[in-house]
Amino acid sequence: MPPATLIFPAIHFLKTASMLDLTSPHPYWFVKNGLPHSYPPLANDRTCEVAIVGGGITGAMIAQRLAESGFAVLLLDARDVALGSTSASTALLQYEIDVMLVDMADQIGEESARRAYELSYRSIDELEALVQRTGADCGFRKKTSLYMASDRKKAKRLAEEFRARRSLGFDVRYLDHDRLRDEFHLEGVSALVTGHAASVDPYRFCHALLQDARRLGAEIHDRTKVVEFDVRADHVRLVTNRGVTVAAQQVVIASGYEAQSLLREKVVDLDSTYALVSQPLEDLGPWDVDWMFWEAKEPYLYLRCTDDRRLLAGGEDDAFHDADRRDAKLPEKVKRLEEHVRRLIPGLEWETEFSWAGTFGTTRDGLAYIGSSPEYPRCQFALGFGGNGITFSMMASEILDHALRGRTHPAAHLFRFGR
Repeated sequence: MPPATLIFPAIHFLKTASMLDLTSPHPYWFVKNGLPHSYPPLANDRTCEVAIVGGGITGAMIAQRLAESGFAVLLLDARDVALGSTSASTALLQYEIDVMLVDMADQIGEESARRAYELSYRSIDELEALVQRTGADCGFRKKTSLYMASDRKKAKRLAEEFRARRSLGFDVRYLDHDRLRDEFHLEGVSALVTGHAASVDPYRFCHALLQDARRLGAEIHDRTKVVEFDVRADHVRLVTNRGVTVAAQQVVIASGYEAQSLLREKVVDLDSTYALVSQPLEDLGPWDVDWMFWEAKEPYLYLRCTDDRRLLAGGEDDAFHDADRRDAKLPEKVKRLEEHVRRLIPGLEWETEFSWAGTFGTTRDGLAYIGSSPEYPRCQFALGFGGNGITFSMMASEILDHALRGRTHPAAHLFRFGR
């Protein structure tokens, strides 16, 4: 009997990821950096071992890792690469996941939560090593991260979180009101402080990774949208909007928030978020270029400096992702963010030079979705939702490198579909 037909019948998907309007016009990183490299659309049929759908920071990191591991890689993006959510990312690299360790333990069990946080902690060092190994000129900088509570209820929860993180041996300190004011000149009830954090220019980082992947033999093509998946016994046939096909042994879908439209399983809630960047500042007053800040309240505020000494602030999320409605609210949201920052750092003279809005996704347990979905045989997903998208991308590159070699990463179950 023909085993390919009976064991693995062909599956034809006419689905195509919806093209979401992921950012308002002219996000800061693209304005700042322009178009450092260009990649041609795919003009001819191709075969490859691994096709990657999505050319943002996640797809770029996976392409670099797989090319470095010796896979024949071809990457496709419907836009210009890095001009989806990567161009709007504020790129605070923290091991803290959107769901606190103590809360995650209640949701998925203490052992799994601890493992997820350990992986996230380790990913900061792995990102630094990747920057060094590839020589990426992307403004990577180690930072001190503050997570501040503005009321006693949140402060009590931060104390519990501090004990949980210390039990894992993490670099973390707990500051009461007086120590917080003396050390960081901030008025809050308490804060967690860690030196295990960083920041980066995500747009430059993405292009640097793609350049390294291309140096290692990967093909990179943008402005080429995949409109059909045709899954066969021994390969997946991708059909593009240009009528060109790719025959890949395996496919990695790294299309971020747009991937939800491909899936029946609900994996992410999409919101809108807002950000601003100031003019370059010679004098930062009491602030420090090596500090980054996150407030434990709703609506939250986060703050860091760019590598050219601009304040970058964001937050004020809305629970919708309609692009027109989101962009119409941007002036109001910028005003609120400015007020928050001025209350946080009184007396500092600055003004907003750039602002933008973007789509932001959250999951119930704060974790990414990485691995195979029963809806798409021979396909792997890398969906780094939430505030840890870049650190999750680092984890995804390792987990999928294992999966594509027929191995199971010991932490893969944490990010599985259907959980």
